[in-house]
Formats: sequence, C-alpha cells, structure tokens
Amino acid sequence: MKTVVLTGPVGGGKSLLAGMLEARGALVVDADRLGHRVLEDPRVRAELTEALGPGILDGGRIDRRRLGELVFRDAAAMAVLNRVTHPVLAARIDDRLAESAAEGGHPLAVLEAAVYFLLPVTFAPDLVVTVTAPPEIRVRRLQERNGLDHDAALARVRSQQDLARQWEHADLIVVNEEGPPVLERAADDIIARLGLTGPGNSAPDQ
Repeated sequence: MKTVVLTGPVGGGKSLLAGMLEARGALVVDADRLGHRVLEDPRVRAELTEALGPGILDGGRIDRRRLGELVFRDAAAMAVLNRVTHPVLAARIDDRLAESAAEGGHPLAVLEAAVYFLLPVTFAPDLVVTVTAPPEIRVRRLQERNGLDHDAALARVRSQQDLARQWEHADLIVVNEEGPPVLERAADDIIARLGLTGPGNSAPDQ
C-alpha cells in the first residue's frame, strides 16, 4: 500500500483533494477527525482542563468551539494543545495506517493532516503534498465555508504561520488558487507519480 500525506494551511484545499483521491480508490485518514476523538480521551481532557481552565468544557466534555476560539488567538494555548494531543494522535494515525496495510483492501492510503510535520508519527510516506493558496483567498474561503467573520477567519490563518517553513519541505506543492480544476490535475499527478494505474486507480471520466 502506498501512502500520501496531504498537508498545508486551512482553506488551502486539502479536503477537496483528499476526496478526489478517494474517488480514485484511496483510503482517506482524516487527522482532524481523529483529533476530535482524541479530545474525548479522559486523560487528554483532564490534562487540557488543568492547563487551559474549565472554560473549554461544556457539560463535562471539551467544547471544540470554545477550545478553538482560545487556541487560534493564543499561541501559548495552542502549544499546550499540541503538546498534549499530538503524541496520542500520532499513535492513532500509525495504528490506522498499519491496520489498513494489513487488510490490503486499498492500493493507496491518504493522510490529511495540516500539522503533519509536528506529529511524531513512525510511518514513512511515499509522497508528501502541500496544498496551499494565498492568505487572502484562504480567509475568504473560511468565511464562505465556515460562516466566520473576517477577523475570526484571519486569526485561524495567522495561527498557522509558524508551519509555513515545514510545508515547504513537501515533495510536491500545489498552489490552489483556481479551485477544483487545479486539484483534479494534482490528483492525477499524484496517481501517476506513484505508478498506480488500473481499475479503481485511474482518473474518472471528465
């Protein structure tokens, strides 16, 4: 099984590209979705509550909206979140990919993870792809997609600035200014680079 990492900033288009690869036969592992489950871990919840305060809780569970409002505006809080959650998240990613490889049902596994370069994962991907776009485009996409006001969208974009240099280390960088047409070509390019052809792996009819 080949493995591809899709990384890059919020609003760049990682999820769209992941969906296109899924349509071409890939298994997609969404680190953000796994991260939601990590927040339900009692030990993680206890450690974050002790470090960040009970204001992140709602009914005894971590409220992701409250947590997001805090960490996207406070670099120290983001550092705490990463320190507590990243080791647990990395272990779950490694386990999921190992399970998929053992099952043998997919020729390609795609990990979608904005923070890939910060995660202590042990698997070695065949290809790392950064999907990005200019900041002003990403801010606009967040406003349109998530219903955020300009300041909230800008805070999310700025919260990832420290990752910019890591994203430049990818094997392939896709600049997604135009949307789906660029990403469709990138999906075909990824499949070709990995030598994956045949039923379930070729691009669908356009």
